[in-house]
Amino acid sequence: MEIIKKSIVSRINDSFFSYQSWPSACVDENGVIYIVCSGFRMGHVCPFGKTVLYKSRDGGESFSLPVVVNDHFLDDRDPGILYLGKGEFIVTRCSHPAVSYETALFDWLYSDSGEAGAGLVRCYGRIPGPLREGGCFYRILRDYVEKADPEKRIPVHSPHGPVLLSDGTVFYLGKEVFSGVPEEKEKFSVYISGDRGESFEKAGECPIPAYLSPTQLHEVHCAELCDGRIMALFRTHLTEDDSFFTIMKTVSSDRGKTWSEWEKTDICGSPPHLCRLSGGEIALTYGRRRPPYGICGRMVSADGVISDEEFRLADCDDDDIGYPSTVELKDGTLFTVYYARYGGDDNASLLGVKWKI
Repeated sequence: MEIIKKSIVSRINDSFFSYQSWPSACVDENGVIYIVCSGFRMGHVCPFGKTVLYKSRDGGESFSLPVVVNDHFLDDRDPGILYLGKGEFIVTRCSHPAVSYETALFDWLYSDSGEAGAGLVRCYGRIPGPLREGGCFYRILRDYVEKADPEKRIPVHSPHGPVLLSDGTVFYLGKEVFSGVPEEKEKFSVYISGDRGESFEKAGECPIPAYLSPTQLHEVHCAELCDGRIMALFRTHLTEDDSFFTIMKTVSSDRGKTWSEWEKTDICGSPPHLCRLSGGEIALTYGRRRPPYGICGRMVSADGVISDEEFRLADCDDDDIGYPSTVELKDGTLFTVYYARYGGDDNASLLGVKWKI
């Protein structure tokens, strides 16, 4: 692995709302890179985040000013983006329900006297009923993100969103988080679309191992292997104190209806992102959130074997990092975007690294 160049996708250091995180990337047939993140935030947990989109027309050398794709009453978190072809994209996101902002989860809003955040909490208390629910959502962007369809609900979510299979099926394995009836919260389910995201239907479930609980598993990403099987990698907390933050693997041979026995990878880092390359191999990238902190990766063979050899794309200063997302460019080089603090900044920025195998 060779590092070609490191870059800044977006750094905002002159605003209260400078924190940016959880990026996802895709690339179109013209080589334009599209990145979404949760931006204009005060921190990792705050109610102000928006889904923000950046574009690069020069292979990640420079990026556009931000365009806001979603801006709701609630925090727009963990966006994903998938290119469908013909100038169309699917952008996913999730939001905590409003009650989360009115409880101790967001006690940073309050001063010792309980007054500092009172006005904001009262505002959340006045959000109309259906808008208080939060949930998981997606919308289709058209004409190379010049137009946007209305948002639709979907029961599942995962930060990097769905993947596009070789037959054109949109395949989305995610956690039923913030979902309402009749969905079952904390379950991993597969939703598929055969009409380019116009509608989704449930295609299967992915049962978790008996020795794990749903609170130990999060943030799955998938890739189609050379033989049509689908490999899923999960962010996994194997210990009660989260001292081992790793990735687990399972594979489906029938498009998500059933899944193989789960395997431990013993990788130190998460959550995973899988980028299938033109040659059939897959680039796996993840954040190492234990010292030495950084953005790391491994190659995965076309039939799903994860290499034991880890490479390092970037060094970081602390554990508030990661969620790398990788795209392959026309010349065969790779571009990975991730979030981390830049230099001595207080808040995280979007950073990038161009590299090749």
